[in-house]
Amino acid sequence: MGDIDDERIVWVRDRTHRALAIKQPEVFAEFLQRDDGKFERDLQDFLNEPTDESSPSILFYKRDKTREEEVEVEIEPSVHEEPEPEPEPEPVPEPDPEPEKGKKKGKEKKGAKKKEEPPPPPPPPEPEPPTKPDEDGGETEQQEEEEKKPRFEIVIRKVQYTELYMCRGSNYPDDIAQLKCIVFTRAGKGMVELPPNDKMSRAELNKHMMKYFEWFTMKGPSLHNLNDMMENVYMPLMQYYAQKYGDTASSQPPESSPAAAAAAEDEDEEELDEETKQARLLEARNRLLLRDDFVMHLSKFRNSMLRTMHQLEGEVRLDVPPEVDINKQNVEEKVKDKKLVNQIEKVVTDWKNQIASAVETLKKKEPIGNGPLAEIEFWREKNASLSALMEQVKLPDVALFVQMLKLADNPAAIEFEAANAELVAEHTEAKDNVRFLTTLERHFKNLTQGSTFAVLIDTIPSMMNALRMVWIISRHYNKDDRMVPLMKRIAWELANRVSSVVVINDIFNKKTPEILQLAHEAKKTLELWNESYLEVRARIEASGRDARWEFPKNDLFLKTNYMAGICNDIASVAQVLQEFYNFFGPELIAVTGDSRKIELVLVRVENLVKPMKEISGFDVFNPSSRPQWVQVMEKFKQEVGYIENEAKQFIDESFAKLRSAEAAFDMLLNFKHIKSRKVINDLLMQKFNDILQAYMKEVETMDAMFQEGKNDPPLNKCQPPVAGAIAWERSLFHRIKHTIIRFQQVEEMMQSEIGKLAREKYLGVGRQMKAYQDKKWEEWREMVEDRLPILLKRNLLKQPTQHSVKTPHTAAGNQSAMQNPVEDEEVQYVVDFVPELGEIIAETKYLESLGFVVPEMARNVALQEEKYIKYVDQLKSMLKQYHSAVCSLNDAESQLLDEHLKELKRILKPGVIRLNWNSLGISDFIHKCSSNIGKFESLVNQIQKNARDVENRLLTIECTSLFKAPPAGYMGQLPSVKNFFDHVEKERVSDVETMVRKYRAIGPLLTKMEGLVVHTNTGKSPRLHAYYAYWEKKAFDSITNLVTNNLKRFIKMVTSLKPLFQIEVNLVGSEILLSPPAPEIEKQLQNNLRDCMEVPKHFVRWMRGTCIECPPQNVEGEDEPVLYSFYNDVAFNPVIMDLTSEVQHSMSKILLSGQKYLSPWNKFKKLLKIDKDKESELEKIMLKKPTTLTFDKYMQSYLETEKVIQARQTSKVINCLMMNLEPLAFALQEYAKSWIRDLGQKLHEQIRQVLLELEAELDQLAEDLLLSPDQLEDLKSVLSTISKIKSISLRVEMTIVDIQEAYRTLLMYQVEVPAEELQQQAQLTPKWEALQLDGKKIDARLIPTKKKFTQITITDIAAFGEKLRAFQEKFQLEGPGSVGNDLDRGVSVLAAFQKEFDEYEAQRQELGNAEKLFDLPITPYPELLEVQKQIKGMDQVYSIYKKQKVARDEWAQTLWVNLNIEQLQRGIEDFIKELKRLPRDVKNLPVAHTVEARMREFKDSIPLFADLKNEALRERHWKELMRKTEKTFDMNPDTFTLQNLFAMELHNYIETIGEIVGTAMKELSIEKGVREVEDTWESMKFNVIKYMKGTSERGFILGSCDEILQVLDDNAMNLQSMSASRFVAAFLDRVQKWEKSLSHISEVIEIWMVVQRKWMYLEGIFIGGDIRAQLPDEARKFDTIDKIFRKIMGETVNNPNIRDTCHAENRLQELEMLSDGLERCQKSLNDYLDSKRNAFPRFFFISDDELLSILGSSDPNCVQEHMIKMYDNIASLQFEPGNNGENTATAMVSAEKEYMYFRKPVPTEGRVEEWMTAVLAEMRRSNRLITKEAVFRYCESTSRVDWMLLYQGMVVLAGNQIWWTWEVEDTFQKVKKGHKLALKQYAQKMTQQLDDLVVKVRSNLTPNDRSKFNSVLIIEVHARDIVDGFVRDSIMDAKEFKWESQLRFYWMRDTDELTIQQCTGQFGYGYEYMGLNGRLVITPLTDRIYLTLTQALNMYLGGAPAGPAGTGKTETT
Repeated sequence: MGDIDDERIVWVRDRTHRALAIKQPEVFAEFLQRDDGKFERDLQDFLNEPTDESSPSILFYKRDKTREEEVEVEIEPSVHEEPEPEPEPEPVPEPDPEPEKGKKKGKEKKGAKKKEEPPPPPPPPEPEPPTKPDEDGGETEQQEEEEKKPRFEIVIRKVQYTELYMCRGSNYPDDIAQLKCIVFTRAGKGMVELPPNDKMSRAELNKHMMKYFEWFTMKGPSLHNLNDMMENVYMPLMQYYAQKYGDTASSQPPESSPAAAAAAEDEDEEELDEETKQARLLEARNRLLLRDDFVMHLSKFRNSMLRTMHQLEGEVRLDVPPEVDINKQNVEEKVKDKKLVNQIEKVVTDWKNQIASAVETLKKKEPIGNGPLAEIEFWREKNASLSALMEQVKLPDVALFVQMLKLADNPAAIEFEAANAELVAEHTEAKDNVRFLTTLERHFKNLTQGSTFAVLIDTIPSMMNALRMVWIISRHYNKDDRMVPLMKRIAWELANRVSSVVVINDIFNKKTPEILQLAHEAKKTLELWNESYLEVRARIEASGRDARWEFPKNDLFLKTNYMAGICNDIASVAQVLQEFYNFFGPELIAVTGDSRKIELVLVRVENLVKPMKEISGFDVFNPSSRPQWVQVMEKFKQEVGYIENEAKQFIDESFAKLRSAEAAFDMLLNFKHIKSRKVINDLLMQKFNDILQAYMKEVETMDAMFQEGKNDPPLNKCQPPVAGAIAWERSLFHRIKHTIIRFQQVEEMMQSEIGKLAREKYLGVGRQMKAYQDKKWEEWREMVEDRLPILLKRNLLKQPTQHSVKTPHTAAGNQSAMQNPVEDEEVQYVVDFVPELGEIIAETKYLESLGFVVPEMARNVALQEEKYIKYVDQLKSMLKQYHSAVCSLNDAESQLLDEHLKELKRILKPGVIRLNWNSLGISDFIHKCSSNIGKFESLVNQIQKNARDVENRLLTIECTSLFKAPPAGYMGQLPSVKNFFDHVEKERVSDVETMVRKYRAIGPLLTKMEGLVVHTNTGKSPRLHAYYAYWEKKAFDSITNLVTNNLKRFIKMVTSLKPLFQIEVNLVGSEILLSPPAPEIEKQLQNNLRDCMEVPKHFVRWMRGTCIECPPQNVEGEDEPVLYSFYNDVAFNPVIMDLTSEVQHSMSKILLSGQKYLSPWNKFKKLLKIDKDKESELEKIMLKKPTTLTFDKYMQSYLETEKVIQARQTSKVINCLMMNLEPLAFALQEYAKSWIRDLGQKLHEQIRQVLLELEAELDQLAEDLLLSPDQLEDLKSVLSTISKIKSISLRVEMTIVDIQEAYRTLLMYQVEVPAEELQQQAQLTPKWEALQLDGKKIDARLIPTKKKFTQITITDIAAFGEKLRAFQEKFQLEGPGSVGNDLDRGVSVLAAFQKEFDEYEAQRQELGNAEKLFDLPITPYPELLEVQKQIKGMDQVYSIYKKQKVARDEWAQTLWVNLNIEQLQRGIEDFIKELKRLPRDVKNLPVAHTVEARMREFKDSIPLFADLKNEALRERHWKELMRKTEKTFDMNPDTFTLQNLFAMELHNYIETIGEIVGTAMKELSIEKGVREVEDTWESMKFNVIKYMKGTSERGFILGSCDEILQVLDDNAMNLQSMSASRFVAAFLDRVQKWEKSLSHISEVIEIWMVVQRKWMYLEGIFIGGDIRAQLPDEARKFDTIDKIFRKIMGETVNNPNIRDTCHAENRLQELEMLSDGLERCQKSLNDYLDSKRNAFPRFFFISDDELLSILGSSDPNCVQEHMIKMYDNIASLQFEPGNNGENTATAMVSAEKEYMYFRKPVPTEGRVEEWMTAVLAEMRRSNRLITKEAVFRYCESTSRVDWMLLYQGMVVLAGNQIWWTWEVEDTFQKVKKGHKLALKQYAQKMTQQLDDLVVKVRSNLTPNDRSKFNSVLIIEVHARDIVDGFVRDSIMDAKEFKWESQLRFYWMRDTDELTIQQCTGQFGYGYEYMGLNGRLVITPLTDRIYLTLTQALNMYLGGAPAGPAGTGKTETT
């Protein structure tokens, strides 16, 4: 079949083959070539011509046909003696398209003569007698050649084939309806374009062709196919889209519908105007109407088609039988023929019955469907059926037959006419009904398929009018029985349409407006149906002419009216939802701000319809479901009521907490226009009062904000304080003013009582704000008039008192230029333009903008703001230049220019002490200073320029590289190690010369700077000594950095991944070595590093105090003068020495890494070692007789080794080192290649031997085949040879394959092979095939001879079978399976039968060989196989038995002492496992069960061996065993073997042995436990340690006994559990003894530890201390106790064994006595300490040990370390010798080292509690006197600040408080006397006092003075705030509560004491000296605590301050 060039035809072919199931590819090609290519041309025309010129479709079908063909086939050669006729060849239904090789030789011939059967093939010639090889040889060879030639014959066969046909236009065959066809229809008018690419894939071609074609297959009648497609595809599809999109288009098309796509491209395009939207909506509706119209016409067409099919097929046919003559001639004559009349009567009667039956069937038929269209279809179908029947009745033959019966007066004619009359009546009614109902079809289709409810609403009135016309005009539909069912169908259709659209579970998922519209339209549709009916009925009744409509209303309107009510309920639900959504909208959220609660309410609103969405179990629109629906609606209304109540509650709560009254007011106005629930709207209108309440809260809030912030109002950015405060106050006032102005729009609102109250509150707050504004203004004006002149008199510059100056930030407009910035630590001068002045300027400007008239001076200053800004900027610029120049100097340069700096300070001094901001010479001062600063800056620049030059030279030296690598060589080749270091050294010498020149140029540069500063050029000026030293140090640092940096850089070069030099890796012998070696590389590295370290020798040092190089000096011991350089200082630098070591270490590490990298190459050393003994290795390989695959594996491994070596990198970079591996790789590859050659040679030698042996074997077989079979043995020999050829076939073929594979392997590995050997191995296959063919031929010739010996062999086989049956029976009866438990006899019986079986097996093999020779079927001998199977199985079982018996005999000789249980267990388990591994049938033999039972008995006894071997068994246990088993044996370990135990049959005494062993094991555990306790306490010892007191040894004590007690408890518990055991009888005495012993030890240790603790505590008190004198009796008692305790401990040291020590005689009683004595000493000591504490209670603050340390020493200094505990913040006492030499306490020292000296020294003699009491009293007395003196000296002859320096901190605080209290009350007196400004003036005084303190604090103070002033500042600030509050609140009287509530200090004259008063509380001052305790900031909480606690104490109550952490509760208390 040729290829088709046109891809379009290929595509048509593929589709046709697949559709018509054509499997032969040549069918289509034959179709194209048929009739000289006519069909191909027609197909081309179809593809190329436009469709409007010809038929647009083509049709393909096929036909299967059969033809006869002659076929030439080969005849098979015959091997039988007599030819047999071949069976008749059967025709082949479908031959293989390609002829079988060797069978079909010629072409098939057409038109051959048909033969009934093929002739039989000619018989082969009869075989001639065999001849000898030497006789008639030529004739035999000729005969053989003729036999080899193939023979053929001609056979006729029937062949089935397929032909393909194509039709175009109307040229269709008659039987096309019964054929399967495929139709291709063109989809366009133009030609089908050729594919653009010939290489297109099938998928791409298919995609291309689908643009031009539609295709389908069909089979059967076309009308049925078309009907099925319309019914199953198009109609369901159109109905689906009508239901999905039709009824939702009432408002607008849905998003996913086609109408929606036509109506609008995007619903979200809000920019479309309303007109465009309406136009698109109208277009969408028009498209829906077109779709509905198309559906109607499609349905009409289908109905017409069904009628046509019905008429064509016809249910009733009035056929005329063929035997009846229907000739119309001579009718009268034929009537006389009775036979003919009877025949006609029978036919007519049959016709009558058919008509009657058909009419009756049509009468019983009912419309299919519930809608009105079903009624029309019913009548149309009935009309079609009756019309078809009427057409047949009108046939001429029917009329002729009826006429003839009438002429013959046959009653059948009358009956037929009666049936015909009924048929006519039915047909007339059907036709009349169809005619009238057709007028209603359009309306009914609108009801059924209308897209929206609007269509239904438009249709119903016109439909009712049409029904009225039918009622009036129709002859049949003017009765109730016709019209009522039709009306019911209309009602059903309406109800169905509504229920399909208004789906209760889905409708509430739509938007609320859409729900409302759908529900209203559905309701209107249903109500219109009722209304239209009543209207038409009324018109009918009004006419009076026609019959009235008295139809049952319940049948027509019950459901529709109910459904209308449901739709009304749905609409009302949607309306409720809409009203709730309108109310709970964004407006309400904006007002209330409670979005979360509103969202919760909205969720409840959404859940209103959740029960309706989830309705299931009943139909909502079914009237019977009314109770359920009513229940749902009742629940809905109930929930609506809940939500309404919740909404009202929410409204009440929301308006009660409204955040914005104005917004709420706006909302109330807006809600007048929102349609919501009436209850909600009514409630909202009642909320005006709530709004007024909210407004009053807002006023109160503004008032609270005002009151809270008026003292510290929040300011906007850049606003000054006063103007900002006023602006803030005005903003608050505007907020409340704006709202009340809005309220005045509603007059009735403000005229109410609450409205008037709100207005009054507003006016009250407004007046307060106005007063605040006026007060702020007045205060600022007074401040400006007082402070402005002072500020203008401040000097221009000032020197800061701290290291840095930081001015507070102000927000004064453009005054930022006047603020002093934060400078660095070198600031010496700052501009003294205080921020307060800038603030005044800013206040002036802002206040004027607010409408205030500012003071004239302030206005003038504000007008000069730019001048002040200019001065400040110029001064700052000047100072910046000055500071920049000064700060740019380093210490050396500052020292160099010291004289110039002093001159600059002299010029700047007038700005510090003389000039102020009112001065006129400010500009001249600035100019003069700037000029001198410029000159100084020029000098600095010249000096620094020269310094930079020196720095650059030193930097050049420092950055010079001393390790410059050489450039890369040819092709990037790296240098060798030697070349690299030689190049580095060469470059280093050149660079050192350059660096030395730069270094020597530094001296002249310094001489040049000498000329600039001191105007000399000596190079050794005394003023520059330090400067010279500075630069020499810099030079030393640079040279040090030079060496350091280069060493670091070289380390980085060495450790980086960039190679510096390369080394080679060579193979020397079998070793892999580096060249050069690693030691040589390290040596060259060390030399290079040494040269680098000697570089500093080239830099000569300067002479001291100069910049001149030091000449060479003669040094004692040196032959030549020594040149002083930096070498010694640099070379021995530890850092440099470390770097040098690091370089060497890194290089060593790299070289080591190189050696490690070479380690993987060491695996090739194995190759080298094997190579040394290659011959022996090859011999070992050949001894294993390797196969070709083995040789290939070896050679492949060496080849892979060679490839691996080739694939390896020939170079490796390890940091700075590159290793060249090429020499190594080349040597290793050569070794691998030599191995491949040698192995190939060995393989060649081996395979050549195999080749020669196989050739010899084949030649021998060929020779054996030529033997003449004259005798039986010769025949057997030939037959054996033939059989051998067949049997060795696989081996020979495998050998040939191996030989060929071996030679292929040799050639693959390029091993030389002689050409003749290759020729020999190539001829093996033909030679073997020829030998096989010869064997087959000879075998065929020997068939007659073999038959002679076949019968003899068959006879022998039968006799042998009888013998075997007898042998089998004997085996079953007497065999090894019948011995029972006597297994030993079974072993001998099995051996005898095995021998007999072997004899029979030899006979079987001989007979089998004969069967094979004579081609007899092999006799299976099942008896022999069965016996063999049983013998084999029994042999396996007996074999295991024999091995087990031998092993058991060996075990029996084992001595009992040498018993190995595991060996027995493992051995017997191995035998059992071996038995279990036998096949299932073997294991089921009785013998197997017996052997297994024996072995299991032995296995069960092994655990008993283990039990008896248990170490727990004693002699008593063995005696008990003998007694219970009644068997005796000698337990001598030398003679007692396992044989004795095997004889006991222990498996019979399992329970007895188990009981004895169990008892023994329990007793053993108790024995071990007791022994363990004994061993433990025999070795357990006390840990005795020395007791040290400081450095003195005080005896011995016991160490920790925790471990001893733990062991003691554990052993006691173990002994207790042992004594409770029932197996303890043998050890009961030992257990009880140890229980008592351990109990005694426990008691002794417990009391011992108690005594030891008490002794250690009291020993330090009573031994060597002063307490002995205080408690002499107790001391004597303790001495006795101490002596006894030391004696006990001494004995313990000598013998620390616990058991011996604790069981010593009377040891427990001694310790108990010591414990009691120590307890009495302790009690006496505690009583003594309590007496001391009572004498001096502050001793209670320290512990007993601390008190004893005080009481036990006569040194007063012993109290020093405890003073901080007894006194708050007191660190120590100061002791000094008194006048009489006694020691006295003269002062108290606080923790801050503040001293308070006693007015009278206190002697520290006598008891400590007495002189400590005296110290306390003197402290209070001295503190009182100092405080009184300080109060008296307050500001007497010094300033207040200086007065504070004279006294202690707490004295100063008390004095200040006293004087502040007096001054405040004195001010109150002045106010009473008429001095109204006294309080303000006192406030100003306090502010000034604070300023003085601030200034003092900024000065240089001692730490204690600074702490003192900080505490004073905290108190003073609080006092100032109190006074400011009095000024603000107009507190003018000392009796005011605000003054009475303050903490006031008075020095009372009458008592001469300091008293503290607060309200009604009065307390004396404690005079407790507490040093410089810090004070926290006093807060309102502090004042509250003061007041609360003082009043509580006054009423003898307590107090407990509570509050956040860090607020000062503890400090205040």
